[in-house]
Order: sequence, then structure tokens, then C-alpha cells
Amino acid sequence: MAMEFSQDNSKSIETYVNVISSITGSAASQVDGIVSVTYGNGKNETKNRKNKNKAIDVVIYDNKLCKIELSVSIYYGYNIPVVVCKLQEKIKQEVEKSTFYKVSSVNVNVVGIVAGN
Repeated sequence: MAMEFSQDNSKSIETYVNVISSITGSAASQVDGIVSVTYGNGKNETKNRKNKNKAIDVVIYDNKLCKIELSVSIYYGYNIPVVVCKLQEKIKQEVEKSTFYKVSSVNVNVVGIVAGN
């Protein structure tokens, strides 16, 4: 069940969502084979830094769990399941190390393959 918040609490939760999104984006940039975090339709989101985290969806639950969903483009020639698994592990590790939230799931949608690296 998702958390229900009062108006006072909603800014705090919004801050945590933004922090978790930032950590997720940073972790994704550290995984070999990931080109970029993108919108679900493949539109590159890294061009507009102000809205960078909107390509990452974070849901925070009332039992200190969070669910993360993101779409990525991967370089051609990389083993997609291996890259996605490394990405999931890296995101989970970084979020749990940096916040008090536990990650219940990291859903990764591969929306593009990019030639060259």
C-alpha cells in the first residue's frame, strides 16, 4: 500500500522521491553498457537536466520500502540481461546505502539499442 501523507509530510516524501531518483540516475551512469536513462518512448531525457529525474518513477510505501522503475538505452553488443541485472543490483545497493529505504523492486525497461560506444 502506498503511503498517505498530510500536506506537511508530502514535501518530505517528494524530497525523498527526488533523492532516490538522483541516486538511481547516478548509479545508472556507472554501469558499463548503459547509454542513458530515457523516457519510455526512447526520447533521451539527459538533454534537459531540470527534468532529468522525471524519466525515473519512484513509489514509496508506508513500510519504508520503495519501488523504482526506469527506462534505459543500451549500447549494441552488450548482453542485455547481464547489463540490466548489474543495473538493478547497483541501484538497489546505492539507494539502500544512501537512504533508510529498502528497495522492493527495480524494474528496468530497455527502450533502445545504440550503435557504437
